[in-house]
Amino acid sequence: MLRTYEGILEGDRVRWAGENGPATDRPLRVHITVLEEEPEREKRGEKMADALSKLAESGAFSKIEDPSAWQREIRQDRPLPGRDR
Repeated sequence: MLRTYEGILEGDRVRWAGENGPATDRPLRVHITVLEEEPEREKRGEKMADALSKLAESGAFSKIEDPSAWQREIRQDRPLPGRDR
């Protein structure tokens, strides 16, 4: 089972926060993932809406006559039992 410990990176050392750090006197091999701050939800939504508007304006998918068939072809779906193609 994986455990997650919260800590603070200070230069080249990690200081464990709270009482959640591992209890050991020996060096530990650790993997630390630094998460960048997420953009504000409003900004993410605006960026997504802008991108979709540009895509719609470009007419990128206007020549696709049957979207379901196109998607199956692109994804190379296998026929599912009991379903029409």
